Amino acid sequence: LPDNPIHMPPIHNLGGGMSAELVSSHRDNFYKLLIGVPFAEVDEYEPSRTSANLKSKSQLVEWIYIARHWNTGADGLDAGAFRAKHKTWYSRMKPVTENLGRRTGIHLRTMEGDDGETVTVLCRYTKDGTKSVVYLDVGRIFDAIFEIHSLELGHRGRDVVKSRADERYANIPDGQVRAFLDTCPFCMARRGGNRNGI
Repeated sequence: LPDNPIHMPPIHNLGGGMSAELVSSHRDNFYKLLIGVPFAEVDEYEPSRTSANLKSKSQLVEWIYIARHWNTGADGLDAGAFRAKHKTWYSRMKPVTENLGRRTGIHLRTMEGDDGETVTVLCRYTKDGTKSVVYLDVGRIFDAIFEIHSLELGHRGRDVVKSRADERYANIPDGQVRAFLDTCPFCMARRGGNRNGI
C-alpha cells in the first residue's frame, strides 16, 4: 500500500485575507449552494446514498466497517454472505488489496485524529496507484478547499485548486470547487473591483 502522508484539513476560522466573520459567511453560503442548508445543519444532513462525493460522517463510518470486514465477514455472516449483502457498495467502490493502479481501489489507512488519537480513514488510490487520497465527510469539504484556495494558493483559480485537491482528497469534484469559488467573498470582491470589508 502507498505510505504517503494523508491529511485531514483542520477547521479554519479566518485567513486568506478574510476576517472570521467573512469566513463564517463564506462557509454558510458555500453549504447553502452545495447542499441547500447552512453550516449549522451540516451534521444533520444525510446525502443521498447514491452520491459518490458527498458523504456524512455516519456514511463514512459504515463504509469503513464494510471495507474492514470485506474479506472476513461480520454480523454473523461469513465473507460470502457479507459481500452479497453489500454488493451494491462493492460495485460502486471496488475495494482492492492488490493491483495498486486501480483508481477506485478502496482501502483503509490510519492517521492521527483531531484529538491526537489514532483513527481509521477511508481512502482510494490516485490514478497512477502511487498515493492514497482520503475521503472527507461533507462537513470537512469547505475547510479542505479553503486551505488550498485561500491559504496555500492565494485565491487562485479553479484548475489549480482542483489539481491540488485531487492530490489529497478522494471526493472533491469540480462542482464543489466551483461552488466554493462562486461563494468566495475575496474573489467576488476582486472580480467586482470592490474590496470593502476584506
